[in-house]
Amino acid sequence: MLTALAAVAVALTPFAAVVALLALSARWQRRRQEEAARQVAVTEAIHRELGAVAAPVVVKRAWGPWRVVIPVPLDRPTLVARILAVARPALPPAPVQIVLVARPVGRS
Repeated sequence: MLTALAAVAVALTPFAAVVALLALSARWQRRRQEEAARQVAVTEAIHRELGAVAAPVVVKRAWGPWRVVIPVPLDRPTLVARILAVARPALPPAPVQIVLVARPVGRS
């Protein structure tokens, strides 16, 4: 009886592994789609209000908050403030980490 149970367990192990990998893949795809949707929402909010002045990148870290990286012209503080004011309402109400990256001078 114990031998038959062990044989069934060994036979089902590959199927369980495949199901687990498929579930992991589906979760990863949902996360990527959510990242893309949030990035589009933030980008469109900025472009609708200010034009094409910034191209943010939104990433959900594994065990951390959402991270939004926005390249901005740091020599124009008024524009940076407006970008932040427009981008924040487009982000989720969950904790968000906004990272401003200096865009090279001379690029608009």
